[in-house]
Amino acid sequence: MTSFLNLVWKHRLTAFFSLTLGLTWLAFVPFYLSNGESIPWFTFGPAVSGFIVAALAGGWSAVKAILASMVKWRVRPIWYLVAFGLPFGAQLASILINPLFGSAPPAWGNVPAFSEIVPMIALYAVFSGPLGEEPGWRGFAAPRLLANHSALAAGLILGTIWAIWHFPLGLIGDLSLYGTINVVLAGIVFTWLYQNTGSVLLAILMHVTHQNSVRFLGKVFVDGDYVQQQWIGVAIWAVIAVAIVAYYGTESFVRRPAARLAVA
Repeated sequence: MTSFLNLVWKHRLTAFFSLTLGLTWLAFVPFYLSNGESIPWFTFGPAVSGFIVAALAGGWSAVKAILASMVKWRVRPIWYLVAFGLPFGAQLASILINPLFGSAPPAWGNVPAFSEIVPMIALYAVFSGPLGEEPGWRGFAAPRLLANHSALAAGLILGTIWAIWHFPLGLIGDLSLYGTINVVLAGIVFTWLYQNTGSVLLAILMHVTHQNSVRFLGKVFVDGDYVQQQWIGVAIWAVIAVAIVAYYGTESFVRRPAARLAVA
């Protein structure tokens, strides 16, 4: 048993990524067979894998570190503005820019009323990725990648695996090239957020905002206009990622000691 635990500890990131992909894709099977009508338990693959590998490789202290980051709310107020405002602003900007490239005017009437959106956002936060993903991606993987890689490399590695994790969605027609690229870019931006806050809670909030800004505001366009708007959104996220690297450099994405939690 000890040799097994030592092996997991030595290869904890490989163990995490392998378990995450395996559990997620296995749990996706019943969702696929139900034509997307069952509860999407597969979205909890990263969180479950993160806690399992943390427990095996680092014991209770490693599990507590993830839990602590999930409830860490004492951060500078500016980072709440970033978590909510950046993804919402990027989506809104892409909508306003889209007509400049020949799209129809945005049909704002297609966006559901705020009172209708709020309960749906709460449901999506739990079952559509944010709560099930971030404890794994940012809670477990990010600090361990950052311990041995530059912030840019860690963001790209995590963003790429995060994008690969979404591949089964292609089986139900919910995967696109622009979405895949956006996830890789988001890996950089989320790493920047995590480095400056050490908070998985903030990552969850940013994930919720990004996901639902696209989901609900994206209704203002249809067909080719929608696709064009999403590509504009990718370009905006690319600009944000480049701006982060240009301002902070590639090494840490911070101007002061990074707000990392203990890593086991």
